[in-house]
Amino acid sequence: MAIPIPQQPSGFLLGDPAAKVTIDAFVDIQCPHSKRAWPTLLQLLEHYKNDSVSLRVHLITLSNHRQAWDMSLGLFALADGDAQRFFDFATYMYERQDQYYNGQFTDKTHNDLRNLVVNFAEQHAAVNPDEFLKEMDEHDVYINARTPIRFAATRAVWATPTLFINNADNVPVNHETTLEEWRAVIDPLL
Repeated sequence: MAIPIPQQPSGFLLGDPAAKVTIDAFVDIQCPHSKRAWPTLLQLLEHYKNDSVSLRVHLITLSNHRQAWDMSLGLFALADGDAQRFFDFATYMYERQDQYYNGQFTDKTHNDLRNLVVNFAEQHAAVNPDEFLKEMDEHDVYINARTPIRFAATRAVWATPTLFINNADNVPVNHETTLEEWRAVIDPLL
C-alpha cells in the first residue's frame, strides 16, 4: 500500500526554505541520542542564521519508545504548524526527558503520561489543560504526527537521530558531533 499524500511536507523548518545547505534531522522526543544532538542543532541554527542554511526536523516515534507517541502528539498540538513553537517546546521537553524516559513509566498509566504532556504544555505555554487534551485528540494532529514517521520509512530511517545534508545520508555527523565538527562539513558547502 502506498503512503497517502500528506496535507503538507514532513517536518518543521527553520531557516531559508531555498537554502543552499539543507539539514534534515529525524529525531525521537524520547531518544537520549536525539536529546544529546538537540542543543548542537540549535547552536547550528544560531551560527548560520545569516547564511543559506536551513534545518528541518522530522519528529518520529521509535517502536521501543512507548512514551514518545503521546509526547509527539503534545508537540504537534502545541506547535499547531508553527516551527518556532515546535522548536521551543521540543527544547522544553528534551530538558525534562528524565520525567518520561523508560523507567519513569514502568508502573504508570497512559493517562499519567497524557497528564504529564498536558502539564508540560501548561507550564511552558499556559494552555488550558482541558482544551489542550482535546487538541491532542484532534484528527489533524494525529495525521500531522504520523506524516514524519511515514516519510522516515521512505528514507529508510530506522534510528534517531538520523541526519541528512542536502539529501545525502552518508554524512560524517551524528549525535556526538560538536558545532566545530558540523562547521567543518558545512562551511565548504557554502
